[in-house]
Amino acid sequence: MSDFIPDKKKCYLLVLLNFLMIVIIFVNLDCVFSQDVLGGSSGNISANLDFADNKSTLSNLDTLEPISSNISVHVEPKDTGTLYLSAIISDGKVVYTRDLDDELFPFQTTNWYQLVTLTPNYTGTLENSGLNFDNLIVGQLQDFDNFDELLEQARIYSDVPINETFILDLPNKDVSFMQLQASFLDGITGIYYGLFDGNQQRDKSEINLRLNPESSLKILESDSAIVIKTNPQLYNVTNTLVCHDVYKLGYEKCQ
Repeated sequence: MSDFIPDKKKCYLLVLLNFLMIVIIFVNLDCVFSQDVLGGSSGNISANLDFADNKSTLSNLDTLEPISSNISVHVEPKDTGTLYLSAIISDGKVVYTRDLDDELFPFQTTNWYQLVTLTPNYTGTLENSGLNFDNLIVGQLQDFDNFDELLEQARIYSDVPINETFILDLPNKDVSFMQLQASFLDGITGIYYGLFDGNQQRDKSEINLRLNPESSLKILESDSAIVIKTNPQLYNVTNTLVCHDVYKLGYEKCQ
């Protein structure tokens, strides 16, 4: 009996040692596996994070205040058009939010001094407190030698009101683009873009605009749109959007 007890202790000791060895092996395998996954695919993880960041930015359109999905353009006396959210500028990056090859159908304008109201449209009921319209660019889609020449003919308007009727002094007739830059509280800039067809029947020089001094309507101040060259991101986005439509009209794609 006394000889049996040491043998029994040896068995217990061997079992314990084997168990410890198995635990050590599994721990080592787990470390190796973790290093292989995190180290070997770190590039993919980075790419996925970048994509996730872009995706979260786009998902804000539907879930986070105050991004509006598009802007309605109410043109008196009869038509309503749409400026579509076409690009988002955030943290120095540009994300295009629609297929630029899609066909946009122009709304109609009838006056050189056109009554216009811009109304944001949301997927839900949200406040406009964080929304500002920075500027509005209007220009004719023509076959210019270069994009800068097109911008020189276009106009940029400042102090654009939200949900208020104002007078838009249109620079051209025929098929033109309208682009609105809007800013939000979280530092995101939205670029809304659409087309309109100017059907003014008279020559602009024949129009003598007389405003009632008591009228609350105002004519937006404007300048040549070439001034956006000082804002490289806005310039590049405008170039991309406009040149796509110039090309669709059968002209040489502007550069």
